[in-house]
Amino acid sequence: MMAPQAPSTPTNNAANGVPIEGVSGEANAAVAAPLRFEDLTIDDDLPLLERVVRYCRSGIALQRLVHVKMLAETADAVGANATIQSLTSLLPPLVNDPESIIRQHLASQLLPLSLTCLYNSQKVTTRSPHNERGYKLLTTTLLAHLHTLITDHDVDVRRAASDSISVLALHISPEDVPSLILSIPIRLAAKKRSEERR
Repeated sequence: MMAPQAPSTPTNNAANGVPIEGVSGEANAAVAAPLRFEDLTIDDDLPLLERVVRYCRSGIALQRLVHVKMLAETADAVGANATIQSLTSLLPPLVNDPESIIRQHLASQLLPLSLTCLYNSQKVTTRSPHNERGYKLLTTTLLAHLHTLITDHDVDVRRAASDSISVLALHISPEDVPSLILSIPIRLAAKKRSEERR
């Protein structure tokens, strides 16, 4: 009678470069390839904007986190036009990032990024004249991202989003406050009542 064999140690096929069933082509190559040292390094020779754009899209959470924390600095360095053209397109996937720490820092970074879009500067007063294109972006897109983040399941993400919204509210035209700002606590209260009824 043969002695029972010890169970084999489970392996992570993706980490070992073994193709994964159900995933084909280029996606399989990307998923199945083991991480290399080059994957973990950051190219410091890239210009700031290009670097932030590249690494905010990284599949490695640490690289995304480091560069999400650089969004405000980058926006300030490149100005409103480049921020609107290049940085704001990075936001939708980051708002839904699986890592809550990334969503939390994104919520904080949205305040200075929004101010750059509005005023081409982060050092402003509520009396500073704003950029119409930046204001439209704030009221149609950036606040929508903050609306999503303020309902996040993680309390730190919600707190960061709340802090950003409370400051941005000072920069919203009075006629837009009811629809853009006051709707947030009303919606949250309705959601809480709905959850309490369950």
